[in-house]
Amino acid sequence: MFKIAGALCAALLASCAAQAQSQANWPTRAVKVITPQPPGTGIDLSCRIFSERLSQKWSQPVVVENRPGGDGVIGVAGFVGSNDDHTLLCSFGGPITITPFTSQTKLAYDPQTDLKTISSIVDFVQVFAVSQTTGVDSLEGLAKKARAEPGTMNWSSTQGLPQFLLGSYVRSAKLDMSYVPYSTVPPALQDLAQGRIQVYATSYTTLVPVLEANQARIVAVLNRERAPQLPNVPTAKELGLPELTVVSFTGFFGPRAMPDALRERLSAQIQEIGRDGELRARLEKMGVAVRTSTPPEFAAMIEEQSQTVQSILKATGGVPGQK
Repeated sequence: MFKIAGALCAALLASCAAQAQSQANWPTRAVKVITPQPPGTGIDLSCRIFSERLSQKWSQPVVVENRPGGDGVIGVAGFVGSNDDHTLLCSFGGPITITPFTSQTKLAYDPQTDLKTISSIVDFVQVFAVSQTTGVDSLEGLAKKARAEPGTMNWSSTQGLPQFLLGSYVRSAKLDMSYVPYSTVPPALQDLAQGRIQVYATSYTTLVPVLEANQARIVAVLNRERAPQLPNVPTAKELGLPELTVVSFTGFFGPRAMPDALRERLSAQIQEIGRDGELRARLEKMGVAVRTSTPPEFAAMIEEQSQTVQSILKATGGVPGQK
């Protein structure tokens, strides 16, 4: 009997040692990073920049795969359904902190159990911008114009948090404006420039082309503090709209079976990459702030954004962009 028990203990120890060695050697092959955004977006570029550095650290290929659509749901669902320990997710908050509370159908994933936080990587400056064709230069001016011309103005946004926040503002301010959806960013920016939509919510990075062409003006920053790139633009809190203040993030997630020791190691590697001055300068030129974190810190960001979304839903009584 003691021989059997001893053999079982030895086998268990050997299994644990093998598992630890496997984690220490991860990755042992190419890694796929799924992002639920189209190519060329700020989120996509940020994921690719960090993935490139991770590939160098791991001496393994890291392939970024874009799976846009469904407000990010398609990409997250594809990641969860991959059942592959060499696949990671690099996502913005929308499909994790918004869609679970607004979707009218059951999602193919549970953010609480199917996604393991590893580290955030960047914080985007989120803004409201108006077309120069409106002739207004402030959010208050936009609201006055919308009330003076009910039913004649349109709004739009990129998916996720920007849509949720601008839609919430339009609803809470009781503005008679129509929501215009776009599947990609370029036609939305073209319509903003030409005045077919009057206000657009997105990241500062996305708006650079129309800002440089003097075709749009930013009237509100939604982050906690004024953006270094926009020192003269007030925050939502300064405008008397503290409920629109957000913690914006993009970050890496692992599958539900990822061991804690492994995700902590990956988080430490991502944090080390984030301290690189050259990388930080490269991203800052895009209007993006590097913001890495530990797994618990990243989980806290997600919880804070989720609470903001739920508070807005409770206050407005509906989903922005839907009647």
